[in-house]
Amino acid sequence: MPLRTRSSSVRRPKVAHVNAPATPPKPGSPEHWQAWLQRYGGDYTTDAERRAAYEDFKTNLDTMQAVFSQSEDMHTAGYLEAHERVASGDADDPADAETWVPANLNGYARADWLEGFRSHFEP
Repeated sequence: MPLRTRSSSVRRPKVAHVNAPATPPKPGSPEHWQAWLQRYGGDYTTDAERRAAYEDFKTNLDTMQAVFSQSEDMHTAGYLEAHERVASGDADDPADAETWVPANLNGYARADWLEGFRSHFEP
């Protein structure tokens, strides 16, 4: 059976290249406002509602970022503490995490800190 060749009428699919900005636009900038409108503008009936919602977003942004970055911050703090304790000779094992965990941490913050400390010892 002879091999078929590609017909000249068959075209390869075009690949869309998305050029994402290197950094997102700064909240409050015209570019950010436009991006916010594209994503959330349809959720509101009037321009006044859209503006009020955007102002609420900008007002609450720092709080939201702090809440959602706490896990990463605690993990990093634990990791850095392990680095310091190993360098000073005070820790040489993941089990040492319980000795050095700050007493004021509880719940998820404590767990994230411990995970960070212990991750310092992973291969």
